[in-house]
Amino acid sequence: MSKNSLVPESHKAEYRLAPRQLFNDQYWEKRLADNWGLHGVGYISYGTHYNRWLYKVRRHVFDREIRKLPVDWKQADVLDVGSGTGYWIETWKALGVRSIAGSDVTRIAVERLRNSYPGLQITRLDISGSLEEQGVQKKYDVVSAFDVLFHITDDEGFQGALANIGRLLRTGGYFIFSDNFLHRGEIRTDYQVSRTLKEIRGVLSSVGFKIIRRAPMFVLMNTPVDSPGPWPVRFWRLMMLPVRAMPLVGFFYGAALYPAEVCLTRFLRESPTTELMICQKAPVDPIA
Repeated sequence: MSKNSLVPESHKAEYRLAPRQLFNDQYWEKRLADNWGLHGVGYISYGTHYNRWLYKVRRHVFDREIRKLPVDWKQADVLDVGSGTGYWIETWKALGVRSIAGSDVTRIAVERLRNSYPGLQITRLDISGSLEEQGVQKKYDVVSAFDVLFHITDDEGFQGALANIGRLLRTGGYFIFSDNFLHRGEIRTDYQVSRTLKEIRGVLSSVGFKIIRRAPMFVLMNTPVDSPGPWPVRFWRLMMLPVRAMPLVGFFYGAALYPAEVCLTRFLRESPTTELMICQKAPVDPIA
C-alpha cells in the first residue's frame, strides 16, 4: 500500500507540502484520537498517572532554565511547535508572555486547541514544510518545540524544520527544545529518530543558531537511550513492567522518583536520556 493511499482524496491537498511525512501524520491523528491526553502526547505505554509526573519534571526543569534567560517575558511573543493537547501553551501563559501562538501538524489537535483557546492563534503547521505556502510569516521572540523534532524521521525534513524555526525567530530570539542528543550512533524507529549531539549541533550551526546551554530534562524516569550498551535500557524497561501492566502503579513510581529527578537534573551536566537545549538566533557567524 502506498503512503498516498492512506490519505482520503479530500485531505490530500493539505498534505502536499511534505509527502514524506504522510504516514507519520496519519499515525499521530489516530494516536491522539484514541488517546487524547498527556499519555497520548507523552509516553503512551505507561498511562496517564506516570505521564503526569513526567510532565511535572519537565515543568520543573523548564521553569528553572527559562528564568536564567535575560528576557522580559511580558514583552515576548512565543510560538509553540507541536502543541498537542496544549500543555506548553498553558505553561507559557503562566509565565506571563505577551502572546502565545500554538501549532500542530494534526487536524485533531488544531481543532481541539482552537476550541480550548478561542482567543489564541492556533495554526495547522508542518514545521518541515514551506512556510510561505502555509501562510506563516510572523516573527517571534521565542519558539519552543518540546519532544517534537525527533518525530521528524526524514533527515531533510529535520534540517528544514530547524531552518524554518530560524526564519520564524527575530534576531537574538531563543529556540528552546528537547531531544535525546546521543553521544553514540543514532537510533531510528518508524516514528522517532534519536539523532547524535554532533549532528544536531551541526544543523543548528548551519542555519544560524548558537547553543546557549543544554541541561538534563530526565535522568531516571525516561528510557536511558544514551547509555553504553543495551543493558541499561533493558533493565529500565524491566523495572517499568509493573507500570505497563497496571498504569495506576505509575503514580507511586512517579511520586517516589520525582524528588530524586529534581535533584539530579539540577546537578548533573549530562543525562542518559532526554535533555533541554536553549539556542539563540545569532546575528553573525554562529558557533555551536
